[in-house]
Amino acid sequence: MSESRPDDLDPVRLADLAIDALERTAMVIADLATDDDADLLPPLDEAAWVDYDGPCRGRVWIAASDGFGASVAASLLGVDPDEVPADQAAAMIDELANIVGGSVILDLGGDDCPFRLGLPHRCPTADCPPSDRCTRIVLDAEGERLEVRWQPLAA
Repeated sequence: MSESRPDDLDPVRLADLAIDALERTAMVIADLATDDDADLLPPLDEAAWVDYDGPCRGRVWIAASDGFGASVAASLLGVDPDEVPADQAAAMIDELANIVGGSVILDLGGDDCPFRLGLPHRCPTADCPPSDRCTRIVLDAEGERLEVRWQPLAA
């Protein structure tokens, strides 16, 4: 685990945590997208967030294109993405919020993680915080868009 403090989870570290979680849990390959590359990715369609608390509080947001949720679900289920029902694709975004949120708190808290992770909540993509109020990354996951945002919250 890194020696992060709750106020220094930078975009590179957030990307590393998200990419590792995707590879480990869903066998999905993703890369950090440049601004130019991000402009070419599909729009965001689904979003979810999960809160954590402990020595500090924060929220991890996941937002993705429709195709991303279907691709991840298909990878886990061993089917083609077009065979994944829309509700299962959307549920994958909730699950990824949980997985990435867990990775964040382990990074912040180390092996003796003193944090508690809440349950994921689905929300409209418009509810995601703007970039000036969070750490935001855009990932290109096999041509689909995944955004991860980390937002420290007041105690």
